[in-house]
Amino acid sequence: MSVSQETIRKLKSLAVSDVLQNDGTYLKRVGREFVTQCLWHEDRNPSLTVSDDKGFVFCHVCQHHDDAIGFIAQKHGITFAEACEKIGTASNITVEHTNENKEEVSKKKKIRQEAIDAVAEMQNQYRQDLQVHSESTDFLKEREILPETSRFFGFGYDLKQKRITLPISNHVGNHVGFVARTIIKDVKPKYKNTENNAIFNKSDIVFNEYRAAEHIRSADECIFVEGHLDVVSLWQSGIKNVVALQGTASPSENVLRRMIRKTKRFVLCMDSDAGGVKAISKFLDTVKSYTLQGELDVRIAVLPDGMDPDDFIKSGGQLSTLISNAQSWLDWILDQWLNSLDFKDELKIQEVEKHIKDLFSQISSPALRSHYYDKASIRLAQNKQSLAAEISKGFHDFKTSSVKIKTWTKPDFEHTRKIVERRLLRLYIHNVEFRWILEPLMQQLYFPQMKWLWRRIEEVQKHTDNDFSHHALMAILCSAEPVYMQTLRSIVCPSISVEDSELSIAHIETVMTIIPENYALQS
Repeated sequence: MSVSQETIRKLKSLAVSDVLQNDGTYLKRVGREFVTQCLWHEDRNPSLTVSDDKGFVFCHVCQHHDDAIGFIAQKHGITFAEACEKIGTASNITVEHTNENKEEVSKKKKIRQEAIDAVAEMQNQYRQDLQVHSESTDFLKEREILPETSRFFGFGYDLKQKRITLPISNHVGNHVGFVARTIIKDVKPKYKNTENNAIFNKSDIVFNEYRAAEHIRSADECIFVEGHLDVVSLWQSGIKNVVALQGTASPSENVLRRMIRKTKRFVLCMDSDAGGVKAISKFLDTVKSYTLQGELDVRIAVLPDGMDPDDFIKSGGQLSTLISNAQSWLDWILDQWLNSLDFKDELKIQEVEKHIKDLFSQISSPALRSHYYDKASIRLAQNKQSLAAEISKGFHDFKTSSVKIKTWTKPDFEHTRKIVERRLLRLYIHNVEFRWILEPLMQQLYFPQMKWLWRRIEEVQKHTDNDFSHHALMAILCSAEPVYMQTLRSIVCPSISVEDSELSIAHIETVMTIIPENYALQS
């Protein structure tokens, strides 16, 4: 059966940019249009124009012309009909086919609409009951939930069960169910969720996704917490790119793909207890293939022991600072394995060593792989027991390095080191995606001018977002001593393309850790 013309009309009426972005395609706005990489030829520089006004995509290099359906079909290697289904699912449009049973389709639509209407009716009643029963409003006051926050999230009250209610929306904004929290002490369960039905499937729902979507895209970061009320607390404190998984710490593949369309950076801010550690571990297991291939950057914001995000905020803690300093998922796992390691237990050490080698060997980036082998070696070698030192030696058999270590004379060292430090700073300024790998190396800077520039970068970062403009540094250079302008201008505003391979970063890492024998670094 072919897709009906009416369905095709509906799909083509969607904004092309929305269809592409919902499917994870990165678009750069240029005036009223967008550009992205063309799928029909090898396209290093984006040459495909995406026009919502004209309803099509067009490549100025290979001259290919298509609509959103054709783009999705080409991207995923699927048929026209399969592309329609994919777009329809993402856009909540039922894809009808010719010669299909229209009565069956109409019946399903009716059941779905009736269920949505029933949820809306319940929400109206819950909101009314919240206003007239003081025990419910007293509970919200105790939790320091402001009236405007209560209205925004649609808090209600289930009088029969004595539970505060929160409506749950799907990713297109329809209320499809509720979470209900008891206000009576020691009543179990504390939380009740809507059971799965025609419109509510908890594995496919992310609480607050619809509200947070634009904030996630704007911040280019999504914060995951455990509880619905944690989401409310963060939102009330001004952190709005926050969501919670519905009833599970492990995102489904469908949810994962949908969230990655919004951002490639996740921050997990779970409760600081055994349950939170378990939730983080489950989440990381699910996304491991994406993170190891460098398709997803996952960070962990570690709260003080025994606290959840809501507790931390109410204690006066600066959660935004904690989130901005979140550690890489690989660092978090390494900490979990090594912090409690008993170096008297040889079998346990061998088990941890195997886990580390197995995990790090799967990292696709040679530079990143080398970095973490080094880090694990250092952590193990810091222990005074000889067995730990022996294990640390073994990690170097697994490293990938593009640089052969040699004996360095003073002239060799200074010449090579100056080139590498300039490249290190230039890459850091102009390639945001490398900063988290390069930042630790800044502590090894040797030349005073390079150290001076790094201090200026730290100052700019402290007072702006992480994606600061190099123009801010240039303004500082213009007002600095002439020697700094002369030496550093080509780093801040280079005349060459600032691109580097992972092996080049590995070269930087290697050279930055080499210190000639009997040669002291300048303080």
